[in-house]
Amino acid sequence: MGGARVPARSRSSPWPWARRLALSARPGAVAEARSCTAGFLADVGDPCVVADAVLLVSEMVGNAIRHTGSPGSLLLVRRPGLLRIEVSDASRRPPLPRAPHGPSESGGLGLFLLGRLALRWGWRPAGPGKAVWCELRIPED
Repeated sequence: MGGARVPARSRSSPWPWARRLALSARPGAVAEARSCTAGFLADVGDPCVVADAVLLVSEMVGNAIRHTGSPGSLLLVRRPGLLRIEVSDASRRPPLPRAPHGPSESGGLGLFLLGRLALRWGWRPAGPGKAVWCELRIPED
């Protein structure tokens, strides 16, 4: 399972820059998605922005695995000043935000974090399932 760049990223490449990573429900898939995201944003000068993106990818991929068991792919797209994160899965059920649980319980933070950290987020039908997406502001070169 490897990430593919479309088109190849370099300073002379036209925008947008993109990377797609095929996902599976196997152990380590979330960590691989986090690593892919951190690598894709390695040249971003603000470590807080990178940390937010990695956290959102972790939550989105984790939700796709936890709630559908059949994640599709992670798509990262950069344009000047903007990062779009999209995670697809095989379920047509829309994501349903809920209030986070108390500190002694797990779960309920994924969509809450999307709402707090992303400029905007949403979902759309995609093939036999759906894609959940969000956008983050990133520093321009």
